[in-house]
Amino acid sequence: MESIVCLAAHPDDLAFCMGGTLLLLKDHCRIHVLCATKGERGLDGQGLDETAAIREKEEQAACDILGAELTFLGRIDREVFADEPTCRLVAKAVDRIAPSALFALWSIDSHPDHAAVSEIARKAVFLARTPPPLVYYEAAIGTQTTQFRPDVYVDITAVMDRKNELIRCHACQNPDDALVQWNLAQFRHRGAEAGCEYAEGFKLTRPIKMTPDALLAHLA
Repeated sequence: MESIVCLAAHPDDLAFCMGGTLLLLKDHCRIHVLCATKGERGLDGQGLDETAAIREKEEQAACDILGAELTFLGRIDREVFADEPTCRLVAKAVDRIAPSALFALWSIDSHPDHAAVSEIARKAVFLARTPPPLVYYEAAIGTQTTQFRPDVYVDITAVMDRKNELIRCHACQNPDDALVQWNLAQFRHRGAEAGCEYAEGFKLTRPIKMTPDALLAHLA
C-alpha cells in the first residue's frame, strides 16, 4: 500500500484544508501526519500547555477517523521557522516513509507558520534521498492563502458531511460551528470552479503517480 505524508502547521489545518481528500484516500493509502505545533496559542486566555493538551487530543481524534499516524514536530505556535534542524527532521521522516507525495501548505500565506511550513517542505524535499513530488494545499482563501490557482481539483461532494464531522473534532476552534460554515463556503467556491458541488484544490510541482481512486483521477 502506498503512503503519503501531510505536513501541517497547526492541529486543525488538514481537516479544514484537505480533509475531504484524505477521507477519500484513507482506505487506499497510509496517511502520515506531521504537525509542526500543537497550536499552543490557539485559545485566548488559556496557557500554552493547557491549550496544547486540548488541541493534541482533538488532532488525535481527527487522525483516528482517518486512520492516520500522527507525529508532532515539537515546534511552538507562531514560532515555526524553516531552520536546518526542522527541515532535516522532516527529510528524515520522508526518507523513512518513502511517500508517493508530500502535501504542504502553499507558500504565499499571511500566517507566518503556514509560510514556514511550506518552506520546510521545499527544503525537506531537497534534502531527502529520494524526494517525493510536493503537492501544495491552501488554507483560508483570501484571508490567509493568496495567489493560489489550483492545478487540479478533487471532488469531495460525496464526503462533505464526513469532512464537517472531521472539522468538528477540533471543537475549540469551531465555536457555533463557524469553522464548518467557513468550510462549506470556501469549498463550494472551489466546487463551482471544478464543476461540482464541493472540491478541494491542489498545486503540483511535478507529475505524481498514485493509484487510490479519489486522487488518482486528478493527480495520476
